[in-house]
Order: sequence, then structure tokens, then C-alpha cells
Amino acid sequence: MRWLFAVVIGSFLLCAAQAETLAPQAFTETFVQRLKAAWPDTKVTIKGNLVVQAEGPNGRILNISLANLYPRYQSNPDGLNELIRDYVSKISPPRGPSTETVALDRTRVVPVIKDRPWLDEIRGKVLAQTPNAPDLAVEDFNRELVIVYALDDPNRMRYLTTEDLTGIARDDLRTLALKNLIRIMPKIEMRSDGNVSMMTAGGDYGASLLLLDNVWTDGQVKVKGDIVVAIPARDVVLVTGSQNRTGLKQMREAVAKLAEGPYRLTTALFVYRKGRFVKFGKD
Repeated sequence: MRWLFAVVIGSFLLCAAQAETLAPQAFTETFVQRLKAAWPDTKVTIKGNLVVQAEGPNGRILNISLANLYPRYQSNPDGLNELIRDYVSKISPPRGPSTETVALDRTRVVPVIKDRPWLDEIRGKVLAQTPNAPDLAVEDFNRELVIVYALDDPNRMRYLTTEDLTGIARDDLRTLALKNLIRIMPKIEMRSDGNVSMMTAGGDYGASLLLLDNVWTDGQVKVKGDIVVAIPARDVVLVTGSQNRTGLKQMREAVAKLAEGPYRLTTALFVYRKGRFVKFGKD
């Protein structure tokens, strides 16, 4: 397990120590610059430290507080760009009614694994900003996790709503998104210390590996017992066996550390049985 902490935990701490942390005012200014680039038709102004206001072309106002985002940045200063990119993808510009329709690029629709607390939080933020907003395009994966559909474009990843996906049959959506994911996802990499393996596949879609049945059924993943995985962060999948006591202990220790990062997902473990992942044990 030594390599796992050296490669993953150690790199997080080293990056945080080496990066120069921005003060709240500078952080706010940086956020505004990135938001203006993402929302070119929106007037974005700073109303105070960690407080931003966005005004849409029709005069609609959106007030954005960065009070919760800034501590996440402080915990990992080198992750600034990805943190802001991820945050902006979760909110919508303050546009009023419009007759303009932008065609959805179906070749960039992808599935993203999230946990239910994340979904509840985002739904709450969206409803607070836009009470009548369409719901996110989501489907259940298991009792703890959901599949959120997103648009992976060159500049950012944007979570899609049911309205965005009008015209795509629900029965066809996952098949389409998985096909796109396989094409877009970088090469899957896997390292092992004998008890626990770590799988990665780019910064955004590591957890989405749980959706690819062939990864878990083609015999490449060899463990003692059933396959047990953890997805403590969106870019990391840990793997061990249900009968590997040492591996399970090491996995739980690693999960506790990794789940403290800014892109944390869940501390739960999941076991692959009868072609699906379900929660493993009591954790």
C-alpha cells in the first residue's frame, strides 16, 4: 500500500505545499475572469470578496457566493482551474426566455457517476436560482449512486437537463452515452501493490469506469473473492477482493484520506455481483 499513499496522498500534499494560495480577493477576480470566458454574453461583476453578480442579456440577475468554494481551493491550490471549471459547469447563466435553440452534440453526451448527496445539493442550488428550472438528466445506478448525463465539450463539462435531452429516448440514452465515453475516455491505467489496485482514466471519468461491464468481466481484474471497489474521488477507483482482509483494510484507510480532497465522492465500498455494483458491508 506504500506506493498508493506515495503516489496519491503524497502528490496532493506536495502540490498544496508548493502552490501559492490566492487571497480571497484574488481568488474572486480569477473566478470572474473564468466565468466571463464561459459566459461571454453575461455581465459579471465583483460585489465583494467571494461575492459575484452575473447579469444576463435580458436583465436577469444571479448572485453567486464563493464562500464554500474558497475553502475547497485552499485545500488544493494547484487544482484551481479544475475546481472553477467544475463549479461553473454546475450553474447556468441568468438568461431569460429565448427562442434560440442550440443543437445538442449527441457525440459528446457522457455518463458521470455521482453520489446522492451531491445530487441533492445541486438540485437545491438550481431550484434556489431558478424555481421552475428543468431537472437534471439523472438515472439511478444503485441505492447510493446515480448517473448524471453531461456534455463534454472542449472548454468545460456541463450537466444536462431533461429538457436538453428532448428527442433522445430514455432507453437509448445510456447506450449512446457509454459509446461516447469509451471513445472520449483516455487509456485506462492500473497499478497494484498486491492487495489494492488503483485505476485511473483521466480527471473527470474515473468513477464512470463502474459503468463499463467489460472492465470487470474480461478477466483483467484478478482479486480474491468478488471485486470490491471504492470511488473516494471522481478520478480514482480502488480495487480489491471481498476475501482479501488486508486489501479491504488498506482500501478503507486510503478512502478516508482521499475522500478529504476537493473532488471527493463517497467513502462507501461497492461489490460487483450478478453484473452490478451494490454497496459492500456496513461502510
